[in-house]
Amino acid sequence: MNLSLSRFAVCLALGAVLGLPNPSLAGDHTFFHENVMGTSLELRVRAVDEASARQAEGVVLDRIDRLSAILSGYDPTSEFRRWHDGPRGPSVVSPELFEVLRASDEWRQRTGGAFDPRVGALSQLWAESARLGRLPTSGERARARSAIDEPAWRLDPHSRTAERLSDAPITLDGIAKGYIVGRACDAAMAEVPGISGVLLNVGGDLCVRGEIGRTIGIAAPWADSESSEPLTFIDVKNRSVSTSGNSQRGFRIGGHWFSHILDPRTGRPVDRVTEAVVIADRGIDADALATALNVLGPEEARRLAGSMPGVEFLVVENDGTTTRSPGWHRYERATPTLLASADDPGKEKGQGSVAGNPAEGKPWNPDFEMVVHYEVNHPDGGGRYRRPYVVVWVEDAKGNLVRTLSLWVSMGGAGPFQWMPDLKRWYAADTERKLRDKKELFYTLARPTRPPGKYRVIWDGKDNFKKPLPAGEYTITIEAAREHGTYQEIRKKVTVGETPFTEELKGNVEIRSASIEYRRKPATK
Repeated sequence: MNLSLSRFAVCLALGAVLGLPNPSLAGDHTFFHENVMGTSLELRVRAVDEASARQAEGVVLDRIDRLSAILSGYDPTSEFRRWHDGPRGPSVVSPELFEVLRASDEWRQRTGGAFDPRVGALSQLWAESARLGRLPTSGERARARSAIDEPAWRLDPHSRTAERLSDAPITLDGIAKGYIVGRACDAAMAEVPGISGVLLNVGGDLCVRGEIGRTIGIAAPWADSESSEPLTFIDVKNRSVSTSGNSQRGFRIGGHWFSHILDPRTGRPVDRVTEAVVIADRGIDADALATALNVLGPEEARRLAGSMPGVEFLVVENDGTTTRSPGWHRYERATPTLLASADDPGKEKGQGSVAGNPAEGKPWNPDFEMVVHYEVNHPDGGGRYRRPYVVVWVEDAKGNLVRTLSLWVSMGGAGPFQWMPDLKRWYAADTERKLRDKKELFYTLARPTRPPGKYRVIWDGKDNFKKPLPAGEYTITIEAAREHGTYQEIRKKVTVGETPFTEELKGNVEIRSASIEYRRKPATK
């Protein structure tokens, strides 16, 4: 799972400050899957035993499968697609499809058209224009806008029928995932007697139910990597959280990046808001509103959310300006102040950082950073799959571990410490592991939806204790181990200085592909 890795070595003190429970002692079990609704899934269950946790996992995955078979816009055999592509006339639809269509109508009206499933016509237009390498013409946008103006469907609650009224493409992408996540979370709580809490996070749509409070890091849209410090932290219980933004998906045309979130009222990608996070009782509402707030902007967001009890939001603009709803502070936790020097194991002995003396050699240029991209391999090429345990770390020219960038391990059974030895080279080199004494700070990361299995971590040239490192020679290692599977590693020696470079790395059984990019830091907000 994701550790607070940019502060990896100081988690012992911070865990005590924050009062975080030890997951293994609290009976927490965590499961990770890739390629679930086109993204990644994290499931955390508080259970009396592992059997109950795995039963909850089965219920959650089964409910996701069943609801996806109803609501998916990508599966041509789903109920929604068969209704969407089928003949005109009223059709009796499932209660679930009817509920989502009705909620879509309500959110379209409530947001003044900022949320509108008919935006599918614009999405198709911009995707095709990106494929052709040009912007849509004004005439093309006008025709797509004209299709959006036509009524999409007519619902009859008495007969539970839905009638298509237009040939314009419809998408439920901005509402269905939040609905599915919420229903799956509730199903586990209702159907598995041995559990007391569930957290389910599927690509930015997150639901927390029962006795399993959780710290959630909100990914910063301008530094959205597995190792970046979150923009802020929130604590939620019995709530749903949805994050929507342009950091992971969009259209690149003529060297410019355009958001995949389109304003149905203008036909253009949104260009002011880069991320919106919504806290609400229900996932279906949080999902739809997070999409809409990207379109509406902060002023209209305040007006709209202020009319809805129990709804809070955070909106981030392209220039870094953040707007919080009046009640957001009830969930927000101040970003922890980490005093690395106080936790440096060498301090008590009068030593410097375990990374060595940064004064040796020319210092790392603070204008540069290293990005490690990697993609988890699909074991059989089919549907969803469990994610292997993965660690990404850095050693210096002397072979010392200087930075752990990312660590995912299972939280089932005896917890992460049962599985850490499977990551053989890192485990042997991790001289700080005894200091952490099983009290690492774990948190769940909320971010816009990204493709399944694709990750990146950013190294800022500092060691595990936030101390700057010198330029020079380092080795990047990606280790992966799969439960009941293989152990694999990728190692690459690089020299960092004043010259940007990119290195493609050879994949293996567990890591399909990887690359290292040493670059100037993009403009920060």
